[in-house]
Amino acid sequence: MTIPWQGTLEPVKHLGRLCILSAGLLLSLWSIPSSAMELARGEMFGEPYDLRGYAWLEEDIRLASHTADGTSAESSDLRRARLGLGVRWQRDWIFHLAGNFAHRTSLRDLWIEYRGWPVRLEVGRFLEPFGLGESINASDRLLTSLPSPAALGPDYGFGIGFNYRGSTWGLAGGAFTRHAGPSLSGRFAEDAFTARGTWRPLVGEDGYLHLGVSGSFRRTQAGSGVQLFGTSESSLVRGMSPQSVLEMLGDRYRLTGEETLMRLGPITLLGEMIQVKVADGGPTWHGEYAELGWCVTGERRSYSTRYGTIGGISPNRPVELDGFGAWEVALRWSKTDLSDDGGDHGYVRSVALSWYPTDPVRISLSLHRAHLEPLGGSPRDTTLGQLQVQLRL
Repeated sequence: MTIPWQGTLEPVKHLGRLCILSAGLLLSLWSIPSSAMELARGEMFGEPYDLRGYAWLEEDIRLASHTADGTSAESSDLRRARLGLGVRWQRDWIFHLAGNFAHRTSLRDLWIEYRGWPVRLEVGRFLEPFGLGESINASDRLLTSLPSPAALGPDYGFGIGFNYRGSTWGLAGGAFTRHAGPSLSGRFAEDAFTARGTWRPLVGEDGYLHLGVSGSFRRTQAGSGVQLFGTSESSLVRGMSPQSVLEMLGDRYRLTGEETLMRLGPITLLGEMIQVKVADGGPTWHGEYAELGWCVTGERRSYSTRYGTIGGISPNRPVELDGFGAWEVALRWSKTDLSDDGGDHGYVRSVALSWYPTDPVRISLSLHRAHLEPLGGSPRDTTLGQLQVQLRL
């Protein structure tokens, strides 16, 4: 049975609450100097240090939905509530600690990095260097959700890594262990060697072309098998995330990724392909996505050569300077195919309009159309309209 388009007072209640919170925070931000998050500065053991903090809130609100049997859509979700601390000592040592308190308290970052050499070294719990989708900060993505194929790759792991850059290229890698415990080893407890290389062969005043490749050799706990999951690309939707079968033929698999990114003035175009090959004659799974973003007010996204990624939108005329902020339109198409040897297959099409009234605030209105062909079930289609609000300090 198909549930018709629905809009209730509950989303309106959440929207009103969030608008009041946003307005209050905006008013307070305009009266706070830019260094408000600098908590302390001085000397430690005869060397300078500074301590900074940050906070990040993100809430998703359902405006309307059309769901199929076996699926549902939540009215709202406090997706992120992060608090973090960063310490820089002697200019070359960086320590970072962050946690997420949205649903349950969990550790996000716990790492120390040395930047005194051309090669930067990092130890602790940090994001594995794989793929373009995960390399873009969640607050800076063209659409606020992670593309479903990017979820096939790793996220956080505990280990040791390096990062090096040339004038137009960057290289990063690391070794990670599953033996650090459930709070440190990431989403899946796996041993891994992961690396990513990026290059900008074309760079000009109005844009550039970026190319990149990633690889990861991974081993799960003996006897646990291999199983991967995509996403519905919305935290509100239930029952639309593709998943593979639990493959018990082996405990090793290989991830490879190819990516491209191009910016022409205020237009950003990117795409990525990720493939998973289970060892010992196991199945092959894959996913692809493409995104297009156009900042209609003319702002341009920054680029980091070292990390091979793009930054967010900073409005040229924020509302506190009597401007209209920045406006960006974004499109995405993604496909996740985990059907080899049994499993699900699905795709998502999305469009979003984002408003950046001032640097710490982003308000996005998006429409998602998801299709899923589950193993042993009937095809499902879900359409969701939602509002997303991000507040960063």
